[in-house]
Amino acid sequence: MTSDRRTLAQLRVQARQARDCGHYAAAARLERQAVELAGALHLTGERTRALLWEGYSLRQAGEEDLALAALLQAAGERSAAADPADVFAALIAIVHISLERKPVSFCRALLDQGRRYLADIRRNWIAPLDFLEGELACRRGDFAAAGDWHCRAWAGWRDEHPRLTAATHLWALCRVAFRRRDPAELERLTETLAELRPIPVLERQLVQRAHLLCWRARRATDAARAGSEPAPVEMALALLTADDGDRNFGARQEALRVLALAGYRTELDAALLRYPLDSERFDTLLLLGDLALIRAREELRLPVVDDEYGPWSADLSAPFSAVATVTLHQAESRYQAALSPAASEDERLETGWHGNMIRERLIWINRATSKE
Repeated sequence: MTSDRRTLAQLRVQARQARDCGHYAAAARLERQAVELAGALHLTGERTRALLWEGYSLRQAGEEDLALAALLQAAGERSAAADPADVFAALIAIVHISLERKPVSFCRALLDQGRRYLADIRRNWIAPLDFLEGELACRRGDFAAAGDWHCRAWAGWRDEHPRLTAATHLWALCRVAFRRRDPAELERLTETLAELRPIPVLERQLVQRAHLLCWRARRATDAARAGSEPAPVEMALALLTADDGDRNFGARQEALRVLALAGYRTELDAALLRYPLDSERFDTLLLLGDLALIRAREELRLPVVDDEYGPWSADLSAPFSAVATVTLHQAESRYQAALSPAASEDERLETGWHGNMIRERLIWINRATSKE
């Protein structure tokens, strides 16, 4: 092996180690060096693979536009020297990014492109495509379809490139089980996920997040059991303070919900001050509204409901509270602000799920405040 090839191999190893530690910006810089070196050596296959992992690392670092630029180069490579697995993996990553910003028709066109590519090269790597179908269904609020797609993807999973990690598949199934209010299935999947004992930071966080969902589901469905176990506050605080780069896949938002549901107001307020949320996003406005609504229910001495899990409490028998009324109006303000981005998301994804969530909450607040 020449010194240049040894250097290239070392860059790739160092980039992988950086990703395992959650240092995605550093990993992206190392992969960029690998891309340039492989190009100078006319190693098309190595360059395509480095582009793929540069794109992945940039995405985890929150640089989605730069990630797309790298991934599009990798996905467009048709040289016989490029590994089709790398080309396909780049296409999968492009679809994943597109789910967050492109119309549903665009995403489905990319999925169809992926299936045609597999047919052309006669490969049966369909599990990632099925996974992405499940992710698209989740974003549209169709959790029955999402469960079907994710189960199909997991059944077809093989531990060989190209593939998403086992932890990624199991975490998706955990989210769907939570949304479908199936605590037994959620517990089973969480145990399976934990048994993987993943090494990368993000995957270890997926295990923690699954445990948080289990606690929330138990709290909503098994009051006796939930009351006998401590809330996973330390785990939530660990997720909030984790040094995991610029992208945390909703971990902080889920941790904030646990602190609110467990009644840890001081810690919740401190976390909101320390980690400001993007108040232009739909999911952030929904979260802030839900956190205010949880606090208002506490002030009204009503059952504190997990608004993501349900079921909603119809009990409005509590006495009037001026303090709670102020908090209810704060929640209402957040929800009103969320209506416009909800409409945009519903239009993009051809659904009514986002707007319906907001309107349900506003109806409850209207009923509560009408007692003043």
